[in-house]
Amino acid sequence: MKPNRISGIAYLLLIVFAFSACKKVININLNSASPRYVVEGNVTNQAAPYLVSITKSINFDQDNVYPTVSGATVVITDMTTMLADTLKEQTPGNYYTTITNGIPGHTYRLYVNAAGNIFTASSTMPPIVTLDSLYTQNSAFGDRQVLVPVYTDPAATGNYYHFKEVRNDTVTDAVQIRNDNLINGQVVKLPLNGGSDLKAGDSVTLYLETIDSAVYQYYYSLEQTTNQNSATPANPLSNISGGALGYFSAHTSSGKSILVQ
Repeated sequence: MKPNRISGIAYLLLIVFAFSACKKVININLNSASPRYVVEGNVTNQAAPYLVSITKSINFDQDNVYPTVSGATVVITDMTTMLADTLKEQTPGNYYTTITNGIPGHTYRLYVNAAGNIFTASSTMPPIVTLDSLYTQNSAFGDRQVLVPVYTDPAATGNYYHFKEVRNDTVTDAVQIRNDNLINGQVVKLPLNGGSDLKAGDSVTLYLETIDSAVYQYYYSLEQTTNQNSATPANPLSNISGGALGYFSAHTSSGKSILVQ
């Protein structure tokens, strides 16, 4: 082998060794967000009691188990009758009403004191919109069946809807909402294309919930967050003041069940 060729190989090996020696392990901190309180509460036109749950958020690299928050003071006040109800903690982090009745048209105020952290929210229960019937049809997008709820939107504008789907006794995580911008005062028969993949033999119950505008904005931002392809998606827009995540909703609910054929 010629001397200049040997020198060239030696020089190449020196460069490879130098780059190898300069490698550095970079640790990315995915655990920088401080845990926040998460409050989720509902008052409905269905039979009481009603539940307010309080947990804490978790960091990116933790197991999907949310720590419950016990020992909080939770009060729901019917601002129409001024009846205040101090909720009872029956299981860790789960607080239940004792005297509250959900009545359409009434405004309800939530007060939470968790270790000195104060959170408040209010929500007005809209008039009930009844789910008249429910059926399935083939989706226009792909080879699957989708649910079609039938209901009549009131003549007054500004109605907001959230659909809760229970499939084989399990609540699905699909976020399905509507407003009446394009359907005001009409008999509505629009398919829910965002629901779960239905199969023959599935037992499905769908609840039509009438919600106020603030709760609609929460679900809308939650839907947008769910669809984000971002490493740091934004939190849903909460209607709870004081820095907590979550929502407080006074809404009506009307349901129908079917067996998928």
